[in-house]
Amino acid sequence: MKPYLFILACCFSQIASAFQTNFADSLYNIALQRSAKEGLNLMLDSYYPVFNKSYPDGIEWSEKCLEFAQKNNFVIEEGRANLNLGVVHYLSGDYEKAITHYQNALDIFEKEGAKCYIGRTCNEMSVYYRKQKMYDLSLSSLDRSFQTCSDCGDFECVETSYNNRGVVYEMMGDYSAAIMSYRKAESIALKNKNDIGLTYIYNNLAGVYLLKEMNDSVTHYFEKSTDIRRALNDIQGLAINYNNLGEYYLSIGQLDSANSQFKLALKTNESIGFLDLEKHIYAQLFELHKQKGNLDTAIYYLEKSNGIRDSLLSSEKLKALSEMEVRYETEKVEKEFLKEQQKRTDAELTISNRNNWIFGIAGITLVTILASILFVQRKKRIANEERNLAVLKEKERGMAAVFDATEKERQRIAKDLHDSVGQQMSGLKMAWETITFELKTKDPENADKLSELSLVLDQAADEVREISHQMMPKTLEEFGLVLALKEMLDKSLKFAKIEYEFEEFNIQGRFDNRIELSLYRISQELVNNVIKHSGASKLSLQLFQNQNQLILIVEDNGAGFKSEHQEGHGLLNIKSRLNTINGLVNYEATTETGTIATVRVNLDSHQMTSS
Repeated sequence: MKPYLFILACCFSQIASAFQTNFADSLYNIALQRSAKEGLNLMLDSYYPVFNKSYPDGIEWSEKCLEFAQKNNFVIEEGRANLNLGVVHYLSGDYEKAITHYQNALDIFEKEGAKCYIGRTCNEMSVYYRKQKMYDLSLSSLDRSFQTCSDCGDFECVETSYNNRGVVYEMMGDYSAAIMSYRKAESIALKNKNDIGLTYIYNNLAGVYLLKEMNDSVTHYFEKSTDIRRALNDIQGLAINYNNLGEYYLSIGQLDSANSQFKLALKTNESIGFLDLEKHIYAQLFELHKQKGNLDTAIYYLEKSNGIRDSLLSSEKLKALSEMEVRYETEKVEKEFLKEQQKRTDAELTISNRNNWIFGIAGITLVTILASILFVQRKKRIANEERNLAVLKEKERGMAAVFDATEKERQRIAKDLHDSVGQQMSGLKMAWETITFELKTKDPENADKLSELSLVLDQAADEVREISHQMMPKTLEEFGLVLALKEMLDKSLKFAKIEYEFEEFNIQGRFDNRIELSLYRISQELVNNVIKHSGASKLSLQLFQNQNQLILIVEDNGAGFKSEHQEGHGLLNIKSRLNTINGLVNYEATTETGTIATVRVNLDSHQMTSS
């Protein structure tokens, strides 16, 4: 075997063992027939088909290419491997790793003056910025991509640049500019016979025609894209297309057709495990069954969607991953230790028994010392965890006491305002009406002034009554959370230019007083945030119970969270309230750039009261 073939075989031997499919093996065998750099470039060119068949295989494939390029100082190939890793991590939903690899690739290509690869990297970075709704940065990256790709004659890259630009314009609401960009991309793709590129372009055209309510064009372009992807056996692309068709049918009210497409998308996605897509499909099925009135089924799909989302961010999952890494490193060290011990044993066969005893005693002592250190460290860690848990519980008790004291003080002030100041205002108002009648009779010329003073007195009495009700709503005390939330929405939004709706289902009876009061205050805070900061025109509030959880969802179509509001006093106050009732809150952006706030309260530790 030639030396370079031997090097390539050694570096990619782990790849061959990790990828057992005939498809991956055949690519690897072809790579072994080339020189080291040619073989590596073939592997780099083939990353997406491997990734399309198996996400973990695609990621490992690209990581091995990066490792081989770095070992052999193949600089351009190192940049390409970083670019590939950015793409596969982005498609897997790990955006932080994606942007890190994109930046590494861009740094290498800029240093080497590789214009075409600079253009391709800027294309991918524009998609990341678009995902984060950084439209100016996205368009700036596309400007650079178009220029560098045009200079080096990379028309496939120019086509992608036009396509990505169309998506940005579409998200900004400029549909005419979006269609024009998609048409330019389509022209280049047809000329270059780029079938994969055409599938994305036709999907995008279908999407923008959906927004323009041109339904014939929507189905036409979705079908064209699906036909191409079926011919290419693009599993991931087909799953996305089936989901897109389902969303389209859902938007025009064809619920049975939408349900069929969503089920087909789930079945197609099974082989690739695209969790972000699976989560999205379940969310659409929740909306579909909610429209059908199938409450139990709707809640089932909502829980499935939220379960996937929570699993992607779960601290338990991160902990398990950390434990796996520790276990792997421990096993690795143990294996190396055993190998060294075997070598030592073979060498020590010629040494006297005295030396064997010395080494044995030293080994036992070392193990004993290590075990003692590990035992002490474990005891310290357990003690620290117990101390931290005690501090946390004490903090939660303190916060609960603060909120209870605050609400009691609100209740006292509200009672004083209603019973004392309110009654005094009522008595003053009656006395003033008597005096006003006498003064108007004696001095008709000042009748208008007396009427104005009477109006001021009425307004003052009404404001005292309103402040009393806001500090401790009587509706909440007497009738419970559902009617109190309806009243709060009516009073807060009837004069605001915000359309709103309130839905409640599966709510039976009253809840613990602290839960009802906390959720009422949290709802007030979230609604006030929408009014003050979001610029929204629509707001939806939902309250429902699913088994042992009480769930509150507040959704708006506003501008989403701004960085200066994310750690404001109001949101910190919400977190603190939830800590006292075993609750959690999650904020996420919606497809219409608004915000969904989801509050969950575990009812296991609370007593539910009868209505």
